[in-house]
Amino acid sequence: MRIRVEGVEVEYDSTPALRGVTVEFEAGRVTCVIGPNGAGKTTLLKTIARLVTPTRGAVYIDGRDYRYYRPRELAKLVAYVDPYISRTIPSTVFEFIATGRYPHQEVLSVGYGEEDLAVVERVSKELGVYHLLSRRLDQLSSGELQRVLIARALVQEPRVLLLDEPSAYLDIRYRLEVLDTVKRVTARLGKVTVVALHDLYLASLYSDLVVLLEGGRVVAVGSPEEVLRKDVVEPVYGVVVEETEVRGRRVLIPVDLARDSRVL
Repeated sequence: MRIRVEGVEVEYDSTPALRGVTVEFEAGRVTCVIGPNGAGKTTLLKTIARLVTPTRGAVYIDGRDYRYYRPRELAKLVAYVDPYISRTIPSTVFEFIATGRYPHQEVLSVGYGEEDLAVVERVSKELGVYHLLSRRLDQLSSGELQRVLIARALVQEPRVLLLDEPSAYLDIRYRLEVLDTVKRVTARLGKVTVVALHDLYLASLYSDLVVLLEGGRVVAVGSPEEVLRKDVVEPVYGVVVEETEVRGRRVLIPVDLARDSRVL
């Protein structure tokens, strides 16, 4: 499985959001898309999920333009996780997670089969939300809700997993647990996983490939060692970063504003 974004441009009310983006994502690897606010991270993920239509360029799934996939066919391949969802949806956690099985069900089928229930149970336990299945969404904490959103995407059993800020609202333990799970599932099941992250430290720890965006353009693409460097990151973010080593990997930690970025 391979995703290729080729020459993609997206505009919102004539304002460019992506500008000639060309990048490729491979199975079994976690790609972290990083960049400051407004860089185009969410727009890139939504374009791959076909939630946003590019004004130019194309997205290819295994060499096939994704515009030629039927919606149900595409839903079996691609899952997008938006970190923002209304808690007022009248649903239990089980009902919400189980909706991820819809692409795999017959059009006129009613209820869930044994396989659907088994997948929901397995994923819920893996994400640590099994004990929440009987609760309503409005009874969840922000961190619990975030894990439920990811669980819903995983029960869809997609080949392409698009996660927009999956560590949002989570305390540090659950940030690590969720990204550990994402990394493990990606490698074990050979998924194409693309994660939009603000946190440079987490991107340093969990990425196999890094895409750095600024102003809707690709500034750098490569391994964490190639992209997550002081000379690459500091000019884009306007911060001073320090490099250290964790788990045998070089990681970046923002420590100060760049001198020309200070507010007087």
